Amino acid sequence: MKIVVVNSLYSPHIIGGAEISTQILAETLKSVADVHVITTGGQKRNAGITSELINGVTVHRLPYNNLYWIGDTEHRGKLNKVARRLIDIYNPMQIGTVANLLKEIKPDLVHTQNLSGFGAGIWTAFFKAGVPIVHTLRDYSLISPVSSPISNPLLSRLYKLTSLGFSKRVSAVVGISSHILNRHTGAGLFPNAEHLVIPNVVDGDIVAGEKDFERKPLRIGYFGRIEPEKGVREIIDAVRSLPEEVIERLYVCGEGKLKDELSEACRNDGRIVFTGKVKPNEARELMAQVDATVVPSIWEEPFGRVIIESYQVGTPVYASAVGGIPDVVLNRKQYLFAPGSSGAIQDKLMEYYSLSAEQKRTIQTQCLEHSRRFTKQSLLERHTELYQSVMHQVTGKVVYGTIGNP
Repeated sequence: MKIVVVNSLYSPHIIGGAEISTQILAETLKSVADVHVITTGGQKRNAGITSELINGVTVHRLPYNNLYWIGDTEHRGKLNKVARRLIDIYNPMQIGTVANLLKEIKPDLVHTQNLSGFGAGIWTAFFKAGVPIVHTLRDYSLISPVSSPISNPLLSRLYKLTSLGFSKRVSAVVGISSHILNRHTGAGLFPNAEHLVIPNVVDGDIVAGEKDFERKPLRIGYFGRIEPEKGVREIIDAVRSLPEEVIERLYVCGEGKLKDELSEACRNDGRIVFTGKVKPNEARELMAQVDATVVPSIWEEPFGRVIIESYQVGTPVYASAVGGIPDVVLNRKQYLFAPGSSGAIQDKLMEYYSLSAEQKRTIQTQCLEHSRRFTKQSLLERHTELYQSVMHQVTGKVVYGTIGNP
């Protein structure tokens, strides 16, 4: 069987979790299918499509066919960004390029992911070719192309109306959390699609870090962008309000526009360490060393990858009750707190501080076990079952066992 996976960017061009999750999905599927990826590249139209093999997956990079490539947004002005997104709403040049490539690949099924750089209009190309469409919701870009769904109401309304029409062609829609799925279906999108939740896989060894559970005070970690919607200010305020006997260190790992302001505000508190951006293996090592990770997001996180990464090394996570986070945490009552509240974070840190060494050791074991729910084997089984259902529903084909040989 031949499957096409579509995403805005693909390795080695990685902006965030969507690119990582898409690569994991594509490489996991190659054990049961011939997998092709369609993505955008930095080349102009006259350079044509480039193709390469990456870890057994054939990757086709299309010209960006827009004002600029989505992988090159760092120094673009606001008007330039808005104009590119407006072109994304319906880009006939990109739709035509996808349609021509589709004739060459001849897939049995298409699984789209993030569509910035393509636009939801490319679903028309697959639909006209009679190819079943599965879509995974990894962000809110179909209802809002800028950050969270409430950032730009006018542009969001235009995107939502356009996406609603195109989404009627999709046979199945997957949310990486129940929240992000309900956000879209509640807005009227995907009226003809099967709905289900399949969480992301977080690739990594499940091995606990060595900890001295008797040791106090606590060492806490934050891993992510240092932006207002991430709640970094709130975790810092919570730590600064607690005595040194409770909190020994807060590691703030990441970059962002609040970093300089917050590091200046904390210059007299040596407990708060801004590490800057760290490599994934370094972040993992630090996660294993800290007593707890805090994810204080204020905006509606679609999933919460860092939570699972922390669980994989046996470190508990306290997180705000927003977006898809409640779907991911170990125990909602014990580990969730109200978003935007430094006092709520402070209370949770004190709760963990008061636990006995034996209780903390038990929590470490629970974290490791919980992380096993987010494995590649589970991802493969869930998608195999979904593809079988969609293929039978749309084409009438009956697929036995796995979805077929490459």
